[in-house]
Parts: sequence; C-alpha cells; structure tokens
Amino acid sequence: MNTIYQFTDEEILLHHSIDKRPNPEDFPMHAHDMCEIFYFMSGNSRYMVEGSEYPLEPGSLMLMRPAETHKLQIQADSPYERYAIHFSPGILKHADPQGKLLEAFFDRPLGQQNLYPRSSFRSGYVHECLNDMKTMSSDDYDRKLAILSYLFPILQEIRSAFLQKKQEAIPDVSHDVSKELVKYINYNLSSNELSLDMLSKHFLISKCQLNRIFKQATGSTIWDYVLIKRMMAARQMLIAGKPAYEACQACGFRDYSAFYRLYKKRFHVTPQKDSGRKK
Repeated sequence: MNTIYQFTDEEILLHHSIDKRPNPEDFPMHAHDMCEIFYFMSGNSRYMVEGSEYPLEPGSLMLMRPAETHKLQIQADSPYERYAIHFSPGILKHADPQGKLLEAFFDRPLGQQNLYPRSSFRSGYVHECLNDMKTMSSDDYDRKLAILSYLFPILQEIRSAFLQKKQEAIPDVSHDVSKELVKYINYNLSSNELSLDMLSKHFLISKCQLNRIFKQATGSTIWDYVLIKRMMAARQMLIAGKPAYEACQACGFRDYSAFYRLYKKRFHVTPQKDSGRKK
C-alpha cells in the first residue's frame, strides 16, 4: 500500500492511500471503535457490512459506526484508491451537542443505509473537501485543524443526503437468513450459550449451510464475526470504566485468560490498559 497522506492521533485518523495491485487477503472483516467515512476513488470492489452488500463506483461514500463490522471484497485487476476518515464522536459534542451530524451513522438499522453514491452530493464537493484536508504543514495542530475544518461540511452534506433518504425510504420486508442471523447474534452477543450448534438448532439449518450463507453475505465465518463483535463490545465497556473481568463475563467469554490473549492480539494492548481510558 502506498500512503499518499496520513494524519493520526487519539481522536482522528485521515489517510489517502492507493494499492496498485490490491491483495484481497489484506482486507479481512474488521470493525473500529470510531466512526468511519470511506470515500472510494478507484478499483473493482464491493463492501459487505453486517450482511448487506454494496457495489462501489468512483465517488461512492460509505459510513460505518463504531463496532459495525465491514469487509472489502476487492479484485486485483485494477488499482484501489481511497480516502478514509476515522473520528471519535466526542470531537463533535461541543459544536453539535444534539448529535445531528451523526444521525446518518446511528439513526439507522445495523448494516443498512451505509452507501451514498456520488449522485447524493453536490458535484465534486466531498472530493474537494477531502483534498483540502491535506496540508503540508509540519505542525500537528495545523494539520488537525485543517481536517476538522473540512470534516464539518462533509458531515452536513451527508446529513442532508441522509434526511433525503429517510423521506424516500421503502420499508425492507425481506426475510433474508443472513440478516436474521446478524440480528439474532447481536441480540444474544453476551450469552454464554451462543454457538454454531445453538444457531443451527434455532434456525433449523445445518451448521455447514449456516456458515456458507453467512460467509457469502458478510465475508466472514459466524464465529469470527462473533469474536469481533464481542471484542468491540468489551473494549467499549473497558473504556467506559468497567473492570476487565466484568467486561469479559458481560461479553460472553467464560475463560478470562483466553479473553486476555484475544484482546491483546486484536488491540495490541492489555484489557487493563484500556480500562477507564476515556475517549
């Protein structure tokens, strides 16, 4: 991956990157503890978010809220270029205490209404704002200020498009098994009994078929998905101040030592280090 521009601190990450020959194995299912704005510029790909599939075209914009799992399905036949902004919702609370600029992230069902085609926005507007975020200043304060200055108009543009979507929304009456699986898993995430055997009995579908349906819809096995969601939930609890052992139990882990190893492997810190760390 060639990083054209990058800025990162504890509250915000911006990167403009290109893979001339993208390797699909470099893009596993994952989730973040921040909001993400993903702007697609080139490539042959589609995004899978919580059981929903979104084809991408240049100028497409994707939104993911914290702990919303997503996976890029990318072909290696063309260069893959994108912008991504990750930001803590807390950076907006003073300017927008009612959270209206975040409605498009949180005021929707999981894995739905993530995609905004380029026709959703004024021609070239979002792309121009993203380009203007990049400054050659060597001062981190100036660089972050530039990003924040253009993040607000992008969020307002997204909110306008989201409100338009709500007016035009057609109710989803489908009963896709993969969507039902995602809903059921998230509702029962803290249960110690959540397992492939239990899901197979509940949905009256063989374990092999369940995993095949789920992987086709999400790009991940059921158990990998469960682990990612539990890890993200545990991290949010720890940051909010819950003790590590209580977070482990609350997220459906029976064995604390296994939880500790998984947590350190995924986040590169121990649960104790994250405990009480406020965003």
